[in-house]
Amino acid sequence: MTVSIVSKRRNPKRNDLQGIRGLAILSVLGFHFYPNYFPNGYLGVDQFFVLSGFLMCMLLTRSRKLPIFYIFTEFYTRRFKRILPLYFLFIFATLLALYTIFPDSAVYQNQFSAEKALLFVSNRPRTDDEDYFEKLSVAIDLFTHTWSLSVEIQFHSFVPLIFLIGQQFKESSRYGYYTVIATLSFIFHFFSSPTVSFNSVSARIWQFLIGMLTYFISNSQLVTFDKNESSEGEKVEVEEDEARLLEQNQNEMKKENEEEANLYSKYIVLAIMIFMILLPTEIPTEIARPVFTICTGVLIVLTVKDLVLSSRFLIYCGDISYSLYLIHWPIYAYVKLTYPNNFWIITAALFVSIMTSIVVFETFEKWYLRQSNKVVAVIIMSLFISNILYIHKDEIQKGMTKQEEVQLTSGRKYPRLDGITLNMTTLDDAEQMNAYWNKVDHRGPEMIEPNCVRRNSKHKWCDFKMNFLENGTEFKFLLSGSSYVKNHHKMFIQECKHRATMISMDDVIGCEPLASPHKPVENDGNVSWTKVCAGKLKEFVDFVKETQPDYVFFFSRWFAVGEPYDTNENDLGNDTIYKEMKSQLKQFLPNIKKKLFILDSFPRVYTKKIKDIAKDLKEGKKTMQEINKSLYNPSSFERGRRRHAELIKKECGSKCELIDYVDAFWNKTMNAFQYFDLNGFSYFTTGHHLSAHGIEHVRHIYTKICNNL
Repeated sequence: MTVSIVSKRRNPKRNDLQGIRGLAILSVLGFHFYPNYFPNGYLGVDQFFVLSGFLMCMLLTRSRKLPIFYIFTEFYTRRFKRILPLYFLFIFATLLALYTIFPDSAVYQNQFSAEKALLFVSNRPRTDDEDYFEKLSVAIDLFTHTWSLSVEIQFHSFVPLIFLIGQQFKESSRYGYYTVIATLSFIFHFFSSPTVSFNSVSARIWQFLIGMLTYFISNSQLVTFDKNESSEGEKVEVEEDEARLLEQNQNEMKKENEEEANLYSKYIVLAIMIFMILLPTEIPTEIARPVFTICTGVLIVLTVKDLVLSSRFLIYCGDISYSLYLIHWPIYAYVKLTYPNNFWIITAALFVSIMTSIVVFETFEKWYLRQSNKVVAVIIMSLFISNILYIHKDEIQKGMTKQEEVQLTSGRKYPRLDGITLNMTTLDDAEQMNAYWNKVDHRGPEMIEPNCVRRNSKHKWCDFKMNFLENGTEFKFLLSGSSYVKNHHKMFIQECKHRATMISMDDVIGCEPLASPHKPVENDGNVSWTKVCAGKLKEFVDFVKETQPDYVFFFSRWFAVGEPYDTNENDLGNDTIYKEMKSQLKQFLPNIKKKLFILDSFPRVYTKKIKDIAKDLKEGKKTMQEINKSLYNPSSFERGRRRHAELIKKECGSKCELIDYVDAFWNKTMNAFQYFDLNGFSYFTTGHHLSAHGIEHVRHIYTKICNNL
């Protein structure tokens, strides 16, 4: 009897751990697919971190007697074999879907996000303002959820060192060592900004370490039990007296009572966690996260078998959890973008995610885990290289054709940004180039001048300095505004750097230097910029004040300046937006030595129809004039022009000048705005910016401005 009990206890398989993993993935699915019903489901990821810490500690403990080099190689070989093949396949499959079924406007952002995911830096947001939960609600980033894998892999990079140092302590001191590190990490987590506390691996170490501590506690319980059982067994064989057998039975009864108490405790803890997940009201994260993390650790320590976590359903959910976590989000994102707020289609997407994950788990995942380390290494390297090439396929293709590019006009100083060559005359060429410009938008490599030196980490303010600017000796230029700055900056530098000692640049996405939106504005993925832009007005002023430029160029789209009037266009003196424009201008002008240039409002384009320009021309169902008129979006631009005109006339005079694109895009023959050329090449992108072709179309304006300064 003694031998059978010990054998049973030494069985390393912990089905309840897979059950906890199953509970975690169900929580995450609930949060992603039905956030209004399960607002606390994100806590499932915290469970994953605890479980990962437990697993890492188990692997390191098993190899602790090996030489240090082999401890590292054994650990990383096992972990990378488990994680990387499926992860890299997921990235490749998601890119394939991105290039085939997702809208063009999603491509560039996801190329960038895919590269971050591939390098395990998805937890590093582009800006401090980038919010994970906001990205979830928008659902345009197909790799949003890979932030947790990035945190985990980053922790992998130094957990063996933490473990090896801990091994130098005695058992009691070792607990103190891990507790101190976990406490410091939790303090950092608690007092950091929401972005840092959510994304930083340093702010998550405490959760991994709770998992490691649970392994030590569970392991010490098992060792103690085994020693007691072995000792009792030996004494029984030697003495075989009734008193000893009675004592053994009493000990077994005591253990059974302890197990029964542990079972009740386990159910209580489990009930608390399920209640938190099912609660339809969001619990403050500073309370929910520590409670849920500690409860997960308690569940692991209470090793007694239970009917819930050891159920076949939760165990299988745990088995497919890795596949399901990776696969579900791109499927949800596609449905969210294509059929927003449709409960039944979202539910169908959840079902498709689960079935796809089962297939992947039963085929690819089980298959590669059975392969040798060499085979897995080949799979990993093949997928990694394929992903790199696939992410950068547009740049590679462009680089291969660069030698074929020719100048379209004589006397050009610089190659065309749009890459159009003399032999591109068909509508197929136009369709291909339009699709490319829509994908890369204003962030295409041909549109970016990379030599801007950041002044500090607080702002994005940067400077193109004199050694780069070919020894210009006259003026300091400043470019500021929204993403239109990035859209225009390279062309501007090319045309004006011969006059410049320095060109300074700052862009604040979605915001204008002269005014902030006062009414709700939806822009770039349903993100409201009203509050954001109000806080950036001072930043625009500070940039000019610190730089003290000769010439300033404001490039921005017109949200705020195009808002409806408080009364009417003849009463701008009482107009809220206009008064804010006046206030901003008064702060700018004393710090501008020569002149302020402001890009004036011009008609928007209906972006969803841009991708069909060449197709409509090929089919011949619409004339060029009809297509252009269908693209025309008059929304708000006239109000922006009216406010600008009044501002220049009454508040600025000769020290300000408007840059007007209306003439550049007005076709007198058609008596309409023209959004593409005769060959079907679009001047605009689905991201609301000028395409590289559109930038070339307005280049002459800046050539003239810079030559006449």
